[in-house]
Amino acid sequence: MKKSRKTLLIVLILVLVIAAMVAAWFYFGPNGVAGKKTITVEVTHLDGTTNTFEVKTDEEFLGPALENIKLISGSDSEYGLFIDTVDGEYADPEKSEWWVFTVNGEMGNYGADQQPIADKDVYAFSVYEG
Repeated sequence: MKKSRKTLLIVLILVLVIAAMVAAWFYFGPNGVAGKKTITVEVTHLDGTTNTFEVKTDEEFLGPALENIKLISGSDSEYGLFIDTVDGEYADPEKSEWWVFTVNGEMGNYGADQQPIADKDVYAFSVYEG
């Protein structure tokens, strides 16, 4: 009888901890900005060439804004969108290549599909070769 109460107490504590973590994520996690925005996206390709795009969007997050105009594509992963193609160029994970991006000159804090966007933000994508 004592063992089952102890087990029940442990399960209850785990449920409360998980609920607190979920609540904290929603409270402190990324929040998008509603409304029309114009952002700049700079893409540096493996050959060193750079293309710049002005993107007008109502989206609140970077991933959907760029997927809508077919500038990026990728696959869903446990961490969100895994971008493998930007501006038509594929970064091959088999060759230890992947796309990274900065937000206004600094590394992004989130994956692209969770990265909030604001009017006049500048995003720079480049291929990292590991």
